Amino acid sequence: MSQPTSSTTKESALTRRGFLALSGAAFGMAASGGVYHLAAYAQSLKTSGPIAPFRFVQLTDTHLGYVGDANRSVMATMNMALGQIALLTPQPDFLLITGDLTQGTVSDYERKRRLLLFKQVLDASKIPYYTVPGEHDALMDRGVLYQMVLGDLHYGFLHKGVQFLGLDNVSRGFFLGREQLKWVKGQLDTMDPATPLILFCHAPLYNVFAPWNWYTFDGAALRALVARFRQVTVFYGHVHQVINHRTENIAHWAGLPAAWPLPEPGELVKLRRWPQGGTHPYLGLGYRVVDVSASGNLQVTNLLLSEVKHGTALG
Repeated sequence: MSQPTSSTTKESALTRRGFLALSGAAFGMAASGGVYHLAAYAQSLKTSGPIAPFRFVQLTDTHLGYVGDANRSVMATMNMALGQIALLTPQPDFLLITGDLTQGTVSDYERKRRLLLFKQVLDASKIPYYTVPGEHDALMDRGVLYQMVLGDLHYGFLHKGVQFLGLDNVSRGFFLGREQLKWVKGQLDTMDPATPLILFCHAPLYNVFAPWNWYTFDGAALRALVARFRQVTVFYGHVHQVINHRTENIAHWAGLPAAWPLPEPGELVKLRRWPQGGTHPYLGLGYRVVDVSASGNLQVTNLLLSEVKHGTALG
């Protein structure tokens, strides 16, 4: 494992030697089977016939590595969420984790350590998972360390007849970029528009509130690419609250955060976190259970950490 050359190492200043060392470490992890979504690259994204009902869980904004009053133990909160998810009946096929897995840092060494810790915790849960980066994970070094630890910044997979595309709209700023949009178009060209399409990313693909960077600059271009699809759903994080919205043929769902809630956009000029309460420490924190039916319809259930009982069964 490479070490920082000094305490002032910048995130963008990875040396070639350090890059090769990290690449070797990441290759070892991928070969061990720990990065679940790498296996998806060999799958065809073309329609595979009828949909088999299944369940998945959206977890978002865990911010592992954060220290402060907004959440006095993000690790405990994350473990609490994973513990509750492990007891769901029926079990989810996988987790979709929509960014800000870790808290941002100017240290390459510390960012790598946090990403590796996140991966270790998720691997130990024994639940397959797919991740996309948040700006805290990938913006400072354009996703170099994220890719080494967790895999590609964008990718696709097919699960039981439903098409998924994981997108990166944060590693170079709040946009997708021409190359990624070209890749998306190429994937969509192979897909049956009658088959449900699920997109997952960190920032919203429409303008929620631009002053707080709650938007994707070229989100409209992506929305135009999926216009021919009959059923499109976007699951995202970043805004630390539940927001349901519809644009044309797309249902947009912001997920409950696992770290801390944020206020609704509106009258506040400056975005501020609330300090974690002593009497209700898990207020506004949770995760989302999504049940996919044989028709492709989605049943979405938001579960708060403070309200879930062990052994929760969802029909």
